[in-house]
Amino acid sequence: MNLPTAPTPAPDPTPAPDPARVLRSWSLGREHSAAQRVTAFLRVLTGAAVDALVLGQRNQALLRLHEQLVGGPIDAVVVCPRCEVPNEFLLPARMVLGLPEPPADASATVVVAGTRRRFRLPTLADLAGAAGMPADRGLAYLASVTCLDTGTGTHTDATPVGPPELERLLEAWEALDPAGAVRVALSCAGCGAEILGDADPADFVARDLDLLVDGLMRDVDVIAGRYGWSEDAVIDLPVERRRRYVDLITGARTTVRSVPALAG
Repeated sequence: MNLPTAPTPAPDPTPAPDPARVLRSWSLGREHSAAQRVTAFLRVLTGAAVDALVLGQRNQALLRLHEQLVGGPIDAVVVCPRCEVPNEFLLPARMVLGLPEPPADASATVVVAGTRRRFRLPTLADLAGAAGMPADRGLAYLASVTCLDTGTGTHTDATPVGPPELERLLEAWEALDPAGAVRVALSCAGCGAEILGDADPADFVARDLDLLVDGLMRDVDVIAGRYGWSEDAVIDLPVERRRRYVDLITGARTTVRSVPALAG
């Protein structure tokens, strides 16, 4: 998807969760995938309805959370498949936030074996069911559970959707839900080759929430170790006061930032 020009989104009226809630809610271990971790976090913050979101809605919710909790640009790296030079770029978060949401009843129509069939957009619950499958098998699974014209909603009572039709279905879904597929085009700094990188906002939001929570825990460790205060007392401090206390105790504040790589 080449991202089109989009209007600047309006400010999100939903207040950001306070640091204590972030610390307690960002709980899934790092052995889980970024998508699983951010979905669980959204579920805690917004309730079970998160499972009914489509991918673009999830992406926009995550980018709003990042804007509220972390702020600043989201930096990333894509490795050139030709010369293996890492290329840094900024995730176009504001552009993605400005893209339109699909209508609630949005569906894609694809001709399968001469018959027009309709497929609703897959939800996060559907995508969780396809987790861990190879891409082609996962897409076939999603087609089977989202088809609106097969009676039972499975592929057992209709002609299976073949690879060409699945490719057209994927393109139709991306057109209906433009914030669901974020691809960034750039020229390699090393060899000049054109690179098209798929960027999943979940990877970057999970990374930066890890950094945020690690920083909060370091603050608690430093301040509680000096003054014997409870975790709640440290986290309840205004951010600037907490940082000043850490500076006074350590004499300096160090920020560590890592950047994950994308598949080109």
